[in-house]
Amino acid sequence: MNAAIFARTGIRARATIGATPMRSGAYHWTNENGKNIPFSTKNKPALAVGVASYLGLGFALPFVAAYWQAFKAGRV
Repeated sequence: MNAAIFARTGIRARATIGATPMRSGAYHWTNENGKNIPFSTKNKPALAVGVASYLGLGFALPFVAAYWQAFKAGRV
């Protein structure tokens, strides 16, 4: 039993020595500031408007939905 374990370990070690890594060239990301996010941070006013509208819409959505449901029910 012990010999089989050592044999499998040796075979596995020899098989991985010349193997190419899993992420070989299919994807490449540069290590530059601002390149790892899906939006631009160069234009600060546009970024501020975008963030404010994104967060504002997310905050307002439940209130708008509650108002709409109350309006449909005839309570507003």
